[in-house]
Amino acid sequence: MRGRHKAWAVPYLEEHPDICLKTIDETDPFFACEKLYLEIGIGKGDFIVGMSKKLDGNFLGLERERSIIGMAAKKIEAESLPNVKVMAEDFDFVYEQLSKLRFDAIFLNFSDPWPKKRHAKRRLTTSGRLKAMGALLKEGGRILIKTDNDILYAFTMEEIPSCGLELVDATDHYEFDESNDVMSEYERNFRGQGKNIHRIELRKGA
Repeated sequence: MRGRHKAWAVPYLEEHPDICLKTIDETDPFFACEKLYLEIGIGKGDFIVGMSKKLDGNFLGLERERSIIGMAAKKIEAESLPNVKVMAEDFDFVYEQLSKLRFDAIFLNFSDPWPKKRHAKRRLTTSGRLKAMGALLKEGGRILIKTDNDILYAFTMEEIPSCGLELVDATDHYEFDESNDVMSEYERNFRGQGKNIHRIELRKGA
């Protein structure tokens, strides 16, 4: 579920370096806050915008599709949210920069499931990528994963034992928790189709 090319998106991102970062400067006061969160694959930004209003702290969002992240950046600007910044980058490509930071939580909402078996290594929830995300967490930090895709859910559960993180909770029928969660545009769409939402919570131990 990807949006069409938006010719305005790249110029808009270039014109708003206060929202869309090109690189990570770990000395930036934005990253020195007490609570710091990361969403990988922010889509059109509904989740990160909503969570930034629910939780104290700063949010960094990654999205590789520039037309999509352009729409998210517009929402962030419209809401005047100083605690949200985004990067038009793929997680793998920007990981070395991210390694300078430590997050309280990392959110993966409806990541591309790459359903064909030969593409499994591209999934965000491979053991190697989960281990890499774990290295970005503070002690006790969490990874929160939601997906509608049965294949990705089963695959992720198989990868968890070798990723070095504690499985706190997993359900294939997640009842939305309005007080602690926000629906992305994808979740609203999938729930509207009557699909079950799967949710996994991982935690980094001492």
